[in-house]
Amino acid sequence: MRIFVAIDIPKVEKIIHIQNQIMKQYEFVPHDVRLINKYNLHLTIMFLGEKTDFEVREIITNLKSLDFDPFEIRFTNVGCFPKNTNPSVIWLGLDNQSSKKLNDLYDAISKLLQKNIGYGKETRKDSSEEKSVYVPHLTIFRINRHSKSRIFFDPIFQFDPFSDEICQIKLKRSMLTADGPKYSDLFTIDARA
Repeated sequence: MRIFVAIDIPKVEKIIHIQNQIMKQYEFVPHDVRLINKYNLHLTIMFLGEKTDFEVREIITNLKSLDFDPFEIRFTNVGCFPKNTNPSVIWLGLDNQSSKKLNDLYDAISKLLQKNIGYGKETRKDSSEEKSVYVPHLTIFRINRHSKSRIFFDPIFQFDPFSDEICQIKLKRSMLTADGPKYSDLFTIDARA
């Protein structure tokens, strides 16, 4: 099964409002741009790929050691991948403090799952030690690759920054369907009370 570690976003109503504002401001049409369903909004921390049932049980056992305090993330900007002209993804970005917190969490999970991760990790040099490459973002749109329209997205779109408290991290399963991916929770790690 395809699995990943993620954080669900509690304040989805704010994100839906931003999606609607972007659709209107950029005059996107549903045929060209697919909004990410409110039930699928999450911050991916680590995609683990295809794993057997045995490997999933082992990953859950290792994740039980993850210990973290509740923390706040703050959404402050928008961006897109790979470029403004004809992007494939439009996302919400976080402030530096939130990105640092999520990078620290990524590194902690990487250490716990080191033997379960079946691929080499990219790294970046940070002072004298190597750190994992992870760019936290919340995907809010995917661009239809079969669209004949050429999409341009200028990331100067402004919205009122907002915060959310994170108290859980989840191991999720992704099932690919004709209607898009369907996610289900396999294991939940609660923050310290």
